[in-house]
Amino acid sequence: MIEKNVKKWQMTLPEEWTVRQMGEDGVEADIPLRDHPALAKYATKDEAVKALVHAQRMLGKTPEGYVRVPGEGDTPEDLAAFYGALGRPDKPDGYEFPDMELPDGFQLREDMLGGLREKAFELGLTPKQVAGLYQWFLPLVLDTHHSMEAEAAKLRESELQSLRSVHRGDTPSLLDSALRAAEAVGGEELLAALDATGAGNRAAVISAFAKIAPLVLESGLRGSARGWGEDLSIERLREMMRDPRYKDPTKRDASFVKKVNQGFELLYPGDYVPGSRV
Repeated sequence: MIEKNVKKWQMTLPEEWTVRQMGEDGVEADIPLRDHPALAKYATKDEAVKALVHAQRMLGKTPEGYVRVPGEGDTPEDLAAFYGALGRPDKPDGYEFPDMELPDGFQLREDMLGGLREKAFELGLTPKQVAGLYQWFLPLVLDTHHSMEAEAAKLRESELQSLRSVHRGDTPSLLDSALRAAEAVGGEELLAALDATGAGNRAAVISAFAKIAPLVLESGLRGSARGWGEDLSIERLREMMRDPRYKDPTKRDASFVKKVNQGFELLYPGDYVPGSRV
């Protein structure tokens, strides 16, 4: 019955009233207004006229819930209003991160969290979007952290094993000497750098510091080289050993003997035994 009424009132429209309509083939053509499919949803002519009047009244108005996407030439205020309409907080501190369990000893840096808030605010993200990204990304960071720690531990054990294969029971002493030498040379700053870069776990670095340990750890040894200068040689030391202050027990001078011994330690670091190099 409705179909007959719809057809009836549409057919009362003059046939010469035409409107442009795109066909199924994508080509626009003039068709009689009474044949336009948009009129099919109105049961009577009165309904169609009311709908037309209402549409005319809405022209130029912003429909409820409508948000205009900013374009070129818009001001920062326009962009801020757009992001605000989408749900962005008024300031970066408005973002809150979900509570997530962290491994013992693992802490998130506040400056990094602050940077995340600032970037999220700049991009106009909503709190829900930021929380979702945080819950997705943090486990990836933790997995990467665990993987890096595991690789570092594996490397440390491999390097330590290579030291054990050479020094065997002397390995603990070697490690202690290397650590004390590194601290003597560069202090806590050097130790921190070796730890941060992982260089302190390498067998070659440990061995190098262990080799210089006798030069930097023996009492008074660090200043003795300046006292010798270019005069330090095996010939000079042999000459000094013939001096009564060294050779004659009745005239022996402790400071003179110490200087001779330090000279041998400088020439043959690490394995000097008094009298063995003459």
